[in-house]
Amino acid sequence: MQDTTLFTQLLTTFVIVLLLRNNENAEALDRKYQNMLVRIISNNPIRNPREGRVEVSFNRGAKWGTLCSSSWSFREGNVVCRQLGLGFAAMVNQTTTFGDSKSYPWAMIGTLCRGNEKRLSDCIRESTYPRNCTVGNKNVAVVRCVPQSADLTLGLRDIETSARLDLAPMTRLTCAMEENCVSAEAYIIRRTQPSAIRNLLRFTTKAENVGDADFSPYANYKDWEWHQCHQHYHSMNVFATFDVYDFSYRKVAQGHKASFCLMDTNCVPGVRPKYTCGNETQGISIGCADLYTANLDCQWVDVTGLPVNQYYILRVAINPEYKIGERNFENNGAECIIHYTGKPATTRITNCRRTPLSFNV
Repeated sequence: MQDTTLFTQLLTTFVIVLLLRNNENAEALDRKYQNMLVRIISNNPIRNPREGRVEVSFNRGAKWGTLCSSSWSFREGNVVCRQLGLGFAAMVNQTTTFGDSKSYPWAMIGTLCRGNEKRLSDCIRESTYPRNCTVGNKNVAVVRCVPQSADLTLGLRDIETSARLDLAPMTRLTCAMEENCVSAEAYIIRRTQPSAIRNLLRFTTKAENVGDADFSPYANYKDWEWHQCHQHYHSMNVFATFDVYDFSYRKVAQGHKASFCLMDTNCVPGVRPKYTCGNETQGISIGCADLYTANLDCQWVDVTGLPVNQYYILRVAINPEYKIGERNFENNGAECIIHYTGKPATTRITNCRRTPLSFNV
């Protein structure tokens, strides 16, 4: 497999060199992609025009090819659906369900989008050749579009007003430690100091659905995880992440990945909540929000050991792995300023601002 991968990479480099030698310079390549056509197609007799493999053409439809990338996500899917006037992505995958790369060879490799682009040609390309796009991979990028979609946004004011530093003994964190909600060092310290204090920066997370469809878990309820300590099912393994950085954006506190049960905690006037933290009914309705208050387990970042009397950046993100489709991912994150003194009376979170989810080229 290593030899095959190397051969594929060398072949790709060789093709690029040939293009350049044939005077297809950067400007010409740019024009080629700007003129790119996009379509969704499948081989089903009764075809859903909103679902199928994604194909592109660089010669006005005379020849079409499929796509392969390291990560074909809802970001890329949203761009395809938007360009075709079909709404938003409700399913994305790289699969052979609608044909494989042997029958429908790849025409473009390494597509990478933020998700807010108007056309697929506006997206960038991966900086290195995708390792999964080898001759042994038959998968092609597919998408299903829907006219309506959920859209989560973070409550910034909720983070600021609820923030507090909690000096908690580990004897009070049994359930939380089962869910890996404290720094890795805490599990080592607990062996000899079971009552050692952890400094927990607590805050509320409010995820409000401002879209025009319900936000629903990606997993079937039969696959949800039962949490014995909390006595309820968690329908998403990673719904929110909380990370602390210095002003050079180096992570300085243990990042926290939290699994959640999803429910309608509060709703706008006129909307009745319908989702509970049940074993079959979880989600966030249109016009409702799931509110995880600062007093709940795992609603914190473990900042034990951070140098005191300094300023840091808190980054909060919901649906950070793009596991569920949304209209927009630009409002799923927030960055705030932490003034960490090591004392509950003076530690503060301020200046929260909305930020997009992380985007790694």
